[in-house]
Amino acid sequence: MTQHTFGEISDDITTKYHLPLGTNIWGMFKEYGWEYLKFLFSQFIDNIYSLLKNRLDESVYTTRDILLGKLPEWQIDKILTYAFFPPVLPIRSDLQRGTSKLLFGESADVTFLIIHDFKEGQCGFALDLHIEDGIPVDWWVIHEDDEFFDRRHMKLGIKLKDIPKKSKNLDQAANRIIATLRDARNERAPQWSNARYTICVVWCSACLNMVLENSSFEVIGFMIDGIASKFVYKLKDYWFNIWPSPPVTGSFRYATEDYRNRYLGLMGGLYTEHRLYLTPFEPENRLIFNKLTPEFISFLRKKYEEKGIVMPYQSFDRVLPNTGKKKIYRKADEHPELLETRFPDDTESRIKMEDLGFTFEEILDGAYLDITRDSRKKDLSPDVVISKKHGRHTKFLWKEYTEESKDRIEKIIK
Repeated sequence: MTQHTFGEISDDITTKYHLPLGTNIWGMFKEYGWEYLKFLFSQFIDNIYSLLKNRLDESVYTTRDILLGKLPEWQIDKILTYAFFPPVLPIRSDLQRGTSKLLFGESADVTFLIIHDFKEGQCGFALDLHIEDGIPVDWWVIHEDDEFFDRRHMKLGIKLKDIPKKSKNLDQAANRIIATLRDARNERAPQWSNARYTICVVWCSACLNMVLENSSFEVIGFMIDGIASKFVYKLKDYWFNIWPSPPVTGSFRYATEDYRNRYLGLMGGLYTEHRLYLTPFEPENRLIFNKLTPEFISFLRKKYEEKGIVMPYQSFDRVLPNTGKKKIYRKADEHPELLETRFPDDTESRIKMEDLGFTFEEILDGAYLDITRDSRKKDLSPDVVISKKHGRHTKFLWKEYTEESKDRIEKIIK
């Protein structure tokens, strides 16, 4: 099969140099080419509401059941869903509320905004949540063709949908977008006019790269790399941006390679208590993408069957391509390995489906594993599966954490 190369991507694409940071979207480009990605991105933007609604609904309903005492205490710390914000990160249900308050405060509006790679950063979709005491109490969305995206910045007169491409960088764009959204928020919900406002502006390619990932540590790593892409990886702008940066994550963008692992450990603790979660790609979302673009599911199947899932220690010790050196890109077509991410002991030490006794469909269903940064291939077996699936559909294989498992987490924390 012919492998597509870096030189095929037009220089007009702002995110051209970011793509090798994402092993999934880069792998999909190499296999299917740029025209396919252009089609995939458009389908993703058109259907992102359904995907995120499925995830947000399950997260909210699971949290509701926990608060109402409908779930036994022993189950709560083994149920995972997707975070309220950003909704591409998996999180354990008992950590959801506290992490939300830690990152965004007691009363906050948070917006997840996806911008087009192929339309110079034009806005494609926005999801806005209002969070009180760590729980969403209101949410609304803006679709690409909604008139709301034609709303103008009060001082600059720029249409909301055009702000990213008419700003010098994503920080400036985010600040301008918040000003526009805050005006709208104050009109529809004046009681929250003093709430803190945070926005995540993410390129469609970066978002899809995370959606394609199964390892919770890799997803967090992609977020960190996207935030650090400007200052650490010396790219023109961010691939993933949170503005203003929460105190806990504010220095991500300046993180050196050494600090990257520190942040990966910090966020891994906040979201999954340092254990690996195989993030689910829900059955209802599989149906959507299998109908629109079956190559999406085929790519995942091939990835898991031929390569497997990255172990946590491999996520910590991976080596990204040296994106700061222009000569690498000039040589990339003849030496494509220059743009590859390198993992230790790859691929023989990855998690294979047979290690867990899983089928491909069970991998896509998701699972919480007693696998940490200290775990290696020899530690894999069906016995490490704590729970399967997610949210209210969780199936529990462990009733209590073993002393060995608790000791391992305690050691990591120390």
